[in-house]
Amino acid sequence: MLCTVQPNRDTWYEIHLDVLHSNYRAVRQIAGSTVYLCPVLKADAYGMGSIMAARTFLQADRDGPARSGSLRYCAVACLSEAVELREALPDLPLLIMGYTPDRLLPEVVAHRIVPTIFERRQAEILAASAQDTTSVPLHIKIDTGMNRLGLEDTPEGLETVTAISRLPGIRIEGLFSHLALAGRTSDMEQFHRLQQFVRRATVAGVSLGYIHICDSIGMLRYPEFRLDMVRPGAILYGAPPLHDKIGADIGIPFAFKTRIARLRRLGAGEGVSYDYTWRAPSNGAVIATLPVGYADGYQRSFSNTAFTCVRGVRAPVVGLICMDQTMIDVSSVPGVEQGDEVLLLGRSGNSEVPLLEAADWAGSNRNAVLTAIGKRVPRVYIPLHTYKEP
Repeated sequence: MLCTVQPNRDTWYEIHLDVLHSNYRAVRQIAGSTVYLCPVLKADAYGMGSIMAARTFLQADRDGPARSGSLRYCAVACLSEAVELREALPDLPLLIMGYTPDRLLPEVVAHRIVPTIFERRQAEILAASAQDTTSVPLHIKIDTGMNRLGLEDTPEGLETVTAISRLPGIRIEGLFSHLALAGRTSDMEQFHRLQQFVRRATVAGVSLGYIHICDSIGMLRYPEFRLDMVRPGAILYGAPPLHDKIGADIGIPFAFKTRIARLRRLGAGEGVSYDYTWRAPSNGAVIATLPVGYADGYQRSFSNTAFTCVRGVRAPVVGLICMDQTMIDVSSVPGVEQGDEVLLLGRSGNSEVPLLEAADWAGSNRNAVLTAIGKRVPRVYIPLHTYKEP
């Protein structure tokens, strides 16, 4: 459901659907006309709302040439994420890329979701859950060096894939791996290991469906790795790879905002927040209290490090960030008033608090910052101008 009205608290997260739409079109252009797209919607679409993101990507896919990188699946990490999307979008093709416990595999079949497996036992459970007149589609993950999940690319692994392909009620719809991105040499080794496994399986008469290995970084860095399908994630949400030529415009679709709840003038030496880790300078300071804290995903590690934007002016965070409140120094903001809008992260008009800087403040990466923004922060969707309900 589109929410374009004032949120029910003075801290909110704006998501611009036009930008998500444009980013999808840009990624489709990058991937090329022969490659399918599998947009990644895990972690609630990196915190931006998986249902609205899925609807926007479906619309973007329809708004271009019929076979210019058509959306083949939307990918999630687990069954609960897939079920939420299935209930909202009954016909959306869904792929679970992560681990599904054996006890939940029958639910995967019941909800018409494509699971990822890496053991024969999992395929046998799925086969037992299949309806008499249907086959259960699945993807098999191969571990080519990430050493996380996946079937080993060994002769024994090939025997397992062959055995799975012969199970009644089972249809292998894809086989994939994931790059560790540790460097070009190891990335090339992983790619070749996947290719070799595919060749051996093909010789053995196994039909594997879609072959894929690229996330956003792999898609940009190694065009030859794109194969049948790519799995763009962070690039769709305004966090493109840092060290790779993009070749298309990727916009920032998000703006994490709040409003000033209180203004207070402090005298020289007065402290702010717990432990008084910051004190006003000799000429005093004007401090604004914001109704946002680390429980909202505005991280405690930002304390005394981050900056915000108020009326187009940078205003630094001062003192320790609390669970529900944050203080900023607005001494340099002309005409500042209670109720003024404050940009915490992202872009709004000519103001920007860059995601990359926020990741540095957090001592983490950009994806971790985006996915930390909490559920109690209402999402406010700025409508797509050509938006149509699927």
